[in-house]
Amino acid sequence: MPARHGASGSGESDGPFDPDRPAPDRPAPDRPAPDRPAPDRPAPDRPAPDRPAPDRPAPDRPAPDRPAPIELDPARLDRLTQRLAEVRARIAGAARAAGRDPDHLTLIAVSKTYPPQDVVMMHTLGVRHFAENREQEAGPKVSLVTRLIGGERSVPAKGTGDGLSSGATGSDDPIWHFVGQLQRNKARSVLRWADWVQSVDRVSLVPVLSRLAMERGRPLSICLQVSLDLPGASDGKIGASIAGSRRGGIDPAGLSALADLVEEAPGLALRGVMAVAPRRGQPRPAFARLREVAERLKVGHPQATVISAGMSGDLEDAVAEGATHLRIGTALFGERPGVP
Repeated sequence: MPARHGASGSGESDGPFDPDRPAPDRPAPDRPAPDRPAPDRPAPDRPAPDRPAPDRPAPDRPAPDRPAPIELDPARLDRLTQRLAEVRARIAGAARAAGRDPDHLTLIAVSKTYPPQDVVMMHTLGVRHFAENREQEAGPKVSLVTRLIGGERSVPAKGTGDGLSSGATGSDDPIWHFVGQLQRNKARSVLRWADWVQSVDRVSLVPVLSRLAMERGRPLSICLQVSLDLPGASDGKIGASIAGSRRGGIDPAGLSALADLVEEAPGLALRGVMAVAPRRGQPRPAFARLREVAERLKVGHPQATVISAGMSGDLEDAVAEGATHLRIGTALFGERPGVP
């Protein structure tokens, strides 16, 4: 008798074999149970994790690394607008009296001790040149002003135009001038933001500024600060300040040699001279001496055309004697509280 299909070696039968029938009471392998959602899927009618609920607006979050917008005081803006108009009228009047074109003069707003908001407001009014004299204050201020007006100041600004009436610089970026007495150990910090250094008055600054300008990859505009005090004990030595002078500056007798050093130094661009009127005496004769010094300098350095002179109290005298750049603070911003 033939063996039955599916018989085991023991001679007992397991019944007929059905290949399509799963083992009894065992679910098919790797199949989810009926009516059970697939794993790792959100339950029906629930928002996906980390997503805002339907019809709910996403929260307003400021862009990273950007300061919150500042509110400009309308009353302060009105006052600065008025002051700027008054200063421009004074400059234009002085230029006409001297037979000069006001558009060839540059207004530099001396913003030391004033808050960044004032600089931003002056910038909105068309001023492009600003001056600071203390690195401790200027560095953070320049950084904040740059962010507030939407710029990125990885290198100094490109604009170098000088129009007074339009404030045009070839760029909307502010142009920053350092006008204080510069110490060598502060030079690196100053060159992080300064486009100009107007107070070079000694030899030791030249190689330092040259090296730092080359490192940052952009030329630094230089003015040589000239003492307008009467000749004293410096004997015309290069880089020696007038004895007893509290204004700073090189004796005019040593100016030509210092200018030669600056012109030969890579990374530096000799632009002209800067001076402050003496504390005693009338400013007009002092500015006349500066004009003579500047004219002699241009004989050997024709590109040195800048005469930076004149402040709030004596700008008319400076314009009359050929000033090209006017450093105005109080007349624009008001009295400074506690000037250091």
